[in-house]
Amino acid sequence: MNALEVSALGAAPYGPPLLHGIDFRLASGEVLGLIGPNGAGKSSLLHCLAGGVGTSGGSIRLAGRELRDWPREARARALAMQTQHASLNFPFTVAEVIQLGRIPHASGRAADRAILEEVLAATDTAALRERRYTQLSGGERQRVQLARAVAQVWRAQDAPTRLLLLDEPSAALDPAHQHMVLDVVARVAAEGCAVVIASHDFNLLAARADHLLVMQDGAQVACGEPATVLTPALFTAVFGIQVQILSHPVSQRPLVVQL
Repeated sequence: MNALEVSALGAAPYGPPLLHGIDFRLASGEVLGLIGPNGAGKSSLLHCLAGGVGTSGGSIRLAGRELRDWPREARARALAMQTQHASLNFPFTVAEVIQLGRIPHASGRAADRAILEEVLAATDTAALRERRYTQLSGGERQRVQLARAVAQVWRAQDAPTRLLLLDEPSAALDPAHQHMVLDVVARVAAEGCAVVIASHDFNLLAARADHLLVMQDGAQVACGEPATVLTPALFTAVFGIQVQILSHPVSQRPLVVQL
């Protein structure tokens, strides 16, 4: 059974359609990358998948069940999202913010404490644990919000199917922490969590995603393996730029070089 099935999805919560004709399948442990120009609908799609934006057509199935039919608490145990611009103005410590991701689970204080330590280490936020979230830099907040979302699906034994949604997780991060994002995604995927990532970093997605979905004006332009989707013709048509597609010298995955 697929972890996530999206069929002919449409969304028009404010009048004009934000999304139309989105269709893909994602198995447990697979990573889907979303790419497209600004305003293409990537964030809107993620919010639809999280249940925050209503659909106007089609369906979203999580573990074979319509997303709208999931009880709220069960959905929160199975699904987590890192938003692009998280708003949190309370002076929580970093550890407290990350532990918010454990609220849906009845895993117990000892298990949650162990998960906190593991996630702090995985996201390089251990040194920030006692800092106030409101005093952090933009990049530090980004890492903490990633950690909070990851904690929500980390070793979630009460959620057989898990889905992690990430909206520009590497934005404002230095190169070392961009690589950390890839490591975290690889780790949760290896443990059976399906992951959907929206990013403008083509090479970050090409390095880790099993599939890429290209969006333009709220519609799906292409979907498939990175080596198939990433072509010079696609970049010209969708982004209006010229690129050369090389092979990464280590991973052999596509490497996009803008001309």
